[in-house]
This record gives sequence, C-alpha cells and structure tokens, in this order.
Amino acid sequence: MKRVSMTVAVALTVLLLVGCAQTGQQLRLAPDAEVDESAIGDGRTVALRVVDEREHPRLGQLENRDGEHADLVGTAEVEDVVRQAVEEGLRASGFTVTDWDADASRRLEIRVLDLEHRVSAGVSRDVSTRIELRSEGHRGESRLSGQARARDSDRITYRPSAEDNQAYLDAVLSRALGRLLNVDLLEFLAAD
Repeated sequence: MKRVSMTVAVALTVLLLVGCAQTGQQLRLAPDAEVDESAIGDGRTVALRVVDEREHPRLGQLENRDGEHADLVGTAEVEDVVRQAVEEGLRASGFTVTDWDADASRRLEIRVLDLEHRVSAGVSRDVSTRIELRSEGHRGESRLSGQARARDSDRITYRPSAEDNQAYLDAVLSRALGRLLNVDLLEFLAAD
C-alpha cells in the first residue's frame, strides 16, 4: 500500500512540475505590407534586400510565474518573412522585384532593427509587441531613407497559443511595413 501511495505521490509531483514548466513556441509569421494595389511602379525593376540587425534570432519570450523565460522562434528567418511581404507590396504597386544588386539603378534595402514580443506571467498577462524597421531606397544617385515603428499591448487572462502570438506579431509587423512602404517611397522608386 505504501508503495502505491508513493508512486501516486511521485506521479502527482511530476504532473505538477510539468504543468508549471514553460515551453517555447514556433510561430509561422505571415505579415501583409498593407499596400493599396496600384500601377505606380509601371513595371520598373527594384533590387530588394532585407537585413536582420537584431542581436538575437528569437521573436520574443513567454514568462512563467517563477520568472523563467521560454523563447518564441519563427519557422522561417525574419529576413525571409519581411522580404516576402515587401516583395508582395512592391508587386501590388506595379514593380518588378529582383534579388539585390548594389549596382542596380533602383534598389531598396530594409533593415529590421527591433522585433520583440513579450508575454508576462500571472493571472492577468501583459502582452507587448514592438517592431522597428528602416528603409533606404536608391534611384540612380538619389537616396530616400525612412523608418517605421509599431507597438501594441494587450492584457489577457489566459496563456496565448502559438496562433495568438503569431497574430499579435503579424498585426504589428504588417502595420510597420505599411508605414514603411508609403506613397513617398513608392513614388521615389517609380520616378524617372
């Protein structure tokens, strides 16, 4: 009987510890550059490059009540996710997009300076997301620089799923990309 009681006690302890353990999440980001469809590019070719300048590859962190953190990571590199969204935005604006060529007459470089999503622990969880991007467009000898930041915060009463965290990141990243790919930048790249 003691053996059964001990086995049950050990099993319950293991379940309790597993229930408190924080596990990371893999997120499949799919932001939209939020660019209105137009023909402003008129088929002009733009060489595109995206560079991730962040110090770490994670997308963010989840915190448990003991202050331990678990990483949120992407199923694809941030550069690839941002490049795909920017490429779709440029194509929707009538541009043809090619791989980076430093000698191309029209080129656009996007730098990811900051991207962080945090979920705190507790009965009420604070969710915060921030993103900062920088652009540098070139047309011949002319240059146009831009920067876009986006933030969002929320307070929730449950542990967000990978899909929830993905939605938070996609929304803020989409907003930042839409600000970055503004009419001024598109007109600059399209001008003769």
